[in-house]
Amino acid sequence: MNSQFCAASSICSYTDNFTVACKMLESILIQVIMKALEVYGLSAKHWNHPDLKAAREYPSENFAAFICNLNQHWFTIRKIGLQWFNIDSCKSGPTLISDTYLEVYLKQVELEGYTVFVVLGNLPYCQADEVLTKTPLDPSLYNATNSSKKKNRSKDSKPAPLPDVKTESVEEIRRKRLAKFCGESSSVSSESQANEPSVKPIDEGSSLQGEEITISQEDSDLDRAIALSLQQL
Repeated sequence: MNSQFCAASSICSYTDNFTVACKMLESILIQVIMKALEVYGLSAKHWNHPDLKAAREYPSENFAAFICNLNQHWFTIRKIGLQWFNIDSCKSGPTLISDTYLEVYLKQVELEGYTVFVVLGNLPYCQADEVLTKTPLDPSLYNATNSSKKKNRSKDSKPAPLPDVKTESVEEIRRKRLAKFCGESSSVSSESQANEPSVKPIDEGSSLQGEEITISQEDSDLDRAIALSLQQL
């Protein structure tokens, strides 16, 4: 029981420490973003700040951009030309948001746990502002194009089917290896036999005949030597 209690307490302390670390990191990142906005003469306030109570009733008319954060995920919602776009790196591309849906979407983001900041001030010049002010996008065509691109990407991302591979049992593999080994050994033996020098077989009859000839010659020589010795006597 004591070990389980210690393990549970260590897990709780680790979770608390992790939560504190995430909050500290989030506050540091917010400070960095605030400093970056100051370079462009901009500032940011929390969406629920009391000073923004009246302006929150018509966000599409009173604001130009929002910064949303949840843990390590950051994305922006900003106005380009006369239209609002959700610029999220987790999506396939910028998502077009209508003026009427903007307030609902911001509430939805808050319910998901995101912290929403309002960017205050005049945004820097962007060429897209000019283009979209003169020729706004058609929401139906734009959303249809994005959805088709997303479907095509999902189709392309599917892995190719694996080719059919014929599996062999252990016995079949052993049988093939044995047959291969026997074939190699027989070929080696045939080659060695072919390379050996040819030896003529011995004819027993001819050998015996040669021995008889040599014996008869020795007998005649012996008789001749005896005859010479008798003549000397």
